[in-house]
This record gives sequence, structure tokens and C-alpha cells, in this order.
Amino acid sequence: MRRNRFLSCGIALVVALAALSACSRGPSEEELAQARFEEQLTLLQQQYDELQRLRSELAAAEAGLAAVEATEERLRSEEQKTDAAALQARIGELTAARDAAFDTTQGTLADFLNLALNDFPEHPATLKGLNIYADEAIVIANETVATAGDYKKAVEQLGSALSYYDSLELPHYQPLADKLAELSALRFITQERFDQVAKGMGMDEVKRIAGVPYYQNIQVDEKQGVETWLYRKAEGGAAAVYFRTKTGKVYNKNFEAVKTTVVED
Repeated sequence: MRRNRFLSCGIALVVALAALSACSRGPSEEELAQARFEEQLTLLQQQYDELQRLRSELAAAEAGLAAVEATEERLRSEEQKTDAAALQARIGELTAARDAAFDTTQGTLADFLNLALNDFPEHPATLKGLNIYADEAIVIANETVATAGDYKKAVEQLGSALSYYDSLELPHYQPLADKLAELSALRFITQERFDQVAKGMGMDEVKRIAGVPYYQNIQVDEKQGVETWLYRKAEGGAAAVYFRTKTGKVYNKNFEAVKTTVVED
């Protein structure tokens, strides 16, 4: 009997030691890789939040400076002059900080997506990272339009971002899809939008209605004091809006200004 009891205890001890050995091995390589992947998303989110904070601060500082500069310099109070100088310095600091944060975030985002798309396509973190990428694509597309009027390039940038969702069979990120539709519609001038442009309108108002003209389709005649904006039409040719350079106001327009195609945008 004693011998049997000893054997039973021995078997129990072997089982216990096996369980202990299994626990001592710790998480698998796959589990460790997934944990590192999730940590990388946390880092990316922190960097992106900081980038967004700097962008917000910079926008607020620029708005503050614009408010001061709305008053002619000769009419500004001493307090306004002091505020303007401080804001200009702050804008310089924030611009440098934003640019550095952007570069850092882009590097982390590229590394994250390379890992996500290849090794963790179905992980929930992949969609979160992809949405950050999409938000940045929207920012870049908006800047492309604002600085160069290059709707074609902006649409291609957004389309490239959208293709990642398609490759993973994920539903489209709605803000990205909406921006793509918006810029696609603005790429070519339509009669309806052109008809809304009226004499006396300023350049910013025309941009809101007709879109930003492609930079190579802006013509300035200093001698005549006229600035012409050409807008491509989907069917070919271009419409034109004419401004007086002295006032920056619309004085004329012509939907049939150019019968042939103009510089590609």
C-alpha cells in the first residue's frame, strides 16, 4: 500500500513539475511580437497627439497675429506691437516644433504600417494606425491644393491612402472618402460654380467657390494691372476669372476663355 501511495504522489509531482515548467517558459514569440506591435501603436498615438497639439497652437498663434495685423501698422497701439512681436517669435518656435514632430510621427507611422500590413493585417491596431495615415493624407492633400492648386496630385494622394483599405478588405474611412469626393469635384470648373463668381469678389472668395487655381495657370500682366486665373474644364479648354491687381477684386470673367487644353494639373 505504501508503495502504491508513493507512486501516486510521484505521478502528481511529475504533473506539477510539468505545469511549472510550462509556466516558466513565458509568452510565445508570437505573443511577444503582438505585444511589441501594440506598444508601437501606443507610441504612434502619443506622437500623433503631440503633433496635433502643436498644429492647434500654431493655428491659434497665426490667427492671433492676423487679428493684430488687421490694424494698419501705423495705427497699432504699443500693446499690439508687443503682441505682434511675441506672436511672430512664438510662430517661429511652434513651426520648428511642428516640423520636427511631423518628421518623427511620419517615421514611426511608416514603420508601424510596414509591420501592420505584412504581419498583423487583421489586428484592430492596424485599422487605428491606418486611420491616422488617412488623416495625415487629408492634411497633405489640403496643403497640396492650398499651395499649388494641384487637385490631380491631391486626389492621387488620397486615392493611394484609400487603396490600403481595399487591399485589406476594410470599410473605407469616411473622412478620407469624403475628402476624395470633394477634391475630385473641384478638380475641373463647372458652369454652375463659375456662374456663382461675381464682379467685386476677392480672391479668397473666388477660391471658396471655384477652387484654387493651378499655380501654372495664374497669369499676371503688370503693365495692364490684371491677374488672370484659368480653370480647366473636364471637356477641355479653360474658363478665366480676371482680377485688378490693385484691388484684388474680380472685374470680369469668361467661361470660354481658352478653347484648347491648358497646363496639366
